[in-house]
Amino acid sequence: MSDRPLTKREERRLIKAYRRVVLGGEFPNPNRAGCPDSKILEAMAIRKLQPEQVLNWTEHLGTCSPCFHEYTEFREDYKRLRFRRIASMAACVVAVAAVVVWLVVNHLVGPGHLQAVTLDLSNWATLRGAEGNAPNPPLQLPKGYLNLTLHLPAGSEPGTYDVQVVREPGQPIWSAQGEATFENYKATLRVKVDLRRFTPGLYQLAFRRQDRSWTYIPLVLK
Repeated sequence: MSDRPLTKREERRLIKAYRRVVLGGEFPNPNRAGCPDSKILEAMAIRKLQPEQVLNWTEHLGTCSPCFHEYTEFREDYKRLRFRRIASMAACVVAVAAVVVWLVVNHLVGPGHLQAVTLDLSNWATLRGAEGNAPNPPLQLPKGYLNLTLHLPAGSEPGTYDVQVVREPGQPIWSAQGEATFENYKATLRVKVDLRRFTPGLYQLAFRRQDRSWTYIPLVLK
């Protein structure tokens, strides 16, 4: 017998031949005479034995139905486990790729690129509802990724607020929600705003305390 290890192709052919003969029950060995223990059969099935050790037991497998049955079960278990591991690794790769794509598509920037901007509306006269314009000049915001602080108009109460940038009332291009609190006697709301993808021009800043009507202020995106 040659001392070289079996190739995968040879092993498949050997197993196929053994299946036809051994699994048919033509080589019963009820007393398991001369059989290796289960650890050796498992090591063979998962390719953990040295080539010469495998060859020592190959001929026995071909003449012992119980051993071949056990070897086959170990081999099938190993294949299923390997498939699950590969599938799990593939799922992780897909998940990581999806996160990377999401970050690229959404132009993620680091904290150092977050621009702080404050709009003080405490003394602004505003009109509520979708019609009409406020009697003040439009607000101005840079086209960027902003840490926006809004000092809300006088009389505003703390609580949960909805905030939007809209082209027309009911057509938001960006929206968020945040909690307004009193700071220096002003209702103050802080939200992060990503305006990098939008065309410079005239928009409206809309905000409302939940369950109340919207307030609209003209906004120029520079």
